[in-house]
Amino acid sequence: MAAMGSLPSRLAGAGPPSPGLAALLIAAGHGIYTLAVGIRMAPDSQAYAYWSARLVESGFDYPTLLAEATDVGFPPILYALFGTVLALLRLVFGSGWASASIVLNLAAHVALGVLVVRLTARVTGSGAAAWGALLIYLGCFDLLMWVPFVLSDSTFVLLAFAIFTLAAARILGDSRGWAAVLAPAAAGVFYRPTGMVLLPDLAWAIYLSKTGGKAMRRGPVLAALGFTAAAAALVFAWLVQEPGRWPLDSLSVAFRNVGAGYAVGEVVSGRPETYHSPPSALIDYLLISADRFAHFFAIGAADYSAAHWLAELIFFLPCYALALWLAVALWRGRTGLAGPERKVFLAAFGAVLSYAFFHALVQVDFDWRYRIPILPHLILLAAGGLADLLGRGADR
Repeated sequence: MAAMGSLPSRLAGAGPPSPGLAALLIAAGHGIYTLAVGIRMAPDSQAYAYWSARLVESGFDYPTLLAEATDVGFPPILYALFGTVLALLRLVFGSGWASASIVLNLAAHVALGVLVVRLTARVTGSGAAAWGALLIYLGCFDLLMWVPFVLSDSTFVLLAFAIFTLAAARILGDSRGWAAVLAPAAAGVFYRPTGMVLLPDLAWAIYLSKTGGKAMRRGPVLAALGFTAAAAALVFAWLVQEPGRWPLDSLSVAFRNVGAGYAVGEVVSGRPETYHSPPSALIDYLLISADRFAHFFAIGAADYSAAHWLAELIFFLPCYALALWLAVALWRGRTGLAGPERKVFLAAFGAVLSYAFFHALVQVDFDWRYRIPILPHLILLAAGGLADLLGRGADR
């Protein structure tokens, strides 16, 4: 019994995995899957292939190509940076550009895992939590499954979490100056439309960094954020109820497309079992958005295979449970974390909620692909919960 009682103490005193070891384990384990699957092309991949080829053919004539791209829901400039990456791969690797993009995806995926493990070790001060983050990352199929696709997801999630890591360094006092964070966040807006979420995420991180050593007044802050979110949801519902109410040409196609989804009661795209009845009153639109917000966190869908369900449960059950534990501990103020470390976790919770809110308004996609930017944050939060549990066990 004494040996069992000392287990949390021994775990809490473990050193974190080195960046090299973390990279090796991720590259080996997830690289095997990527090689076995081979190159995959989604419908969006075909669009990226076409426009990256046109970029090369036109000599990177962006104004002409942006004028040509009239069938894109969001303004095509919001995809320009990733299109440029693929065009450069075409120039360097020729016909092997698609293979090169998968290698780039895998490299980004490995780098992301290393960032998650390193930030976990820094924020928690727990080697065991860093090992936990690595194990959870290795078990995250939702991140791995997109590596073989010629899509922007793997590189975008690295960009997003790298920006978060830069912001965390400033919250922790390890670095100074926000220009180095603002620049890539602004660039991320042009990588894919979801990049727009990077800016409010960064604003929240800056706010947290400026609160100094004073305790944040949770009630007023949460009330202000809740009021802002409710007002935004109400205005958005009013616009998608009648997309013609949007006064500008810019984003008008996006509002029509999003409005069409609401008009049929869409909750999760392409999954009719989740749909509501077609809405009429404004409250119906708000209820659809609220259901989308809840479904953004759904573990899986009814038609998932048993193996797919198992993979989802292995990842999400411990992640949600440990992140919830951390959320309660932070709310009650009963953690061993210093102020800056607590703020990093609050920044991570803010990022998770902002992505969920954005997609609750716009779209929860068929296979939850748009959810993957929150997964590194979720792993960090779960590792924080694990560190708190181990710390409590070691104190007994």
